[in-house]
Amino acid sequence: MNTKKLINLSSQYPRLTVRTLATLMAIGENEGCSVSELSHYMGVNEKNVATTIRRLEEGRAGNPGDKLIRVKQYPDDKRYKLIHLTAKARRILAKL
Repeated sequence: MNTKKLINLSSQYPRLTVRTLATLMAIGENEGCSVSELSHYMGVNEKNVATTIRRLEEGRAGNPGDKLIRVKQYPDDKRYKLIHLTAKARRILAKL
């Protein structure tokens, strides 16, 4: 990852932390995964991933109001949620 690009991205999206960016990148590499699968993939505590996912879903990461992910419930089990990037998140990741 290019440090200059990361600094530039940070100035455009001051609320986009390294953890949030890492989460977005992991989602991009595992579209349609669950929080549990994502935490296993990232090697991070599931609670920490769930907190970041909630911030991304509510639009509290990146620029205010930017929803960077979509969370859909699995049709056969409402407790199981599938995570997808929004077009906005894809554009942000393309800048790296």
